[in-house]
Amino acid sequence: MKYLSVAIPSYNSQEYMAHAIESCLILKDDIEVIIVNDGSKDNTGTIGDEYQAKYPDTIKCIHQENGGHGEAVNTGLKNATG
Repeated sequence: MKYLSVAIPSYNSQEYMAHAIESCLILKDDIEVIIVNDGSKDNTGTIGDEYQAKYPDTIKCIHQENGGHGEAVNTGLKNATG
């Protein structure tokens, strides 16, 4: 069981995604990272998918149409299990 869920709402964030995700992986045994790709037009979703494939027990990448920051946060909360 994961003790902590961290949602990363993201829109066109390819330049920062690796750093944001890597900073969470220090606790990968106890943490769940939920990347919410909020309709990005760049490689944000691809980066999220690559991390999900690499760390399937820790990272989830959810793709949705752009709904704004608040909707992306709410999507992260709805999918949190920690």
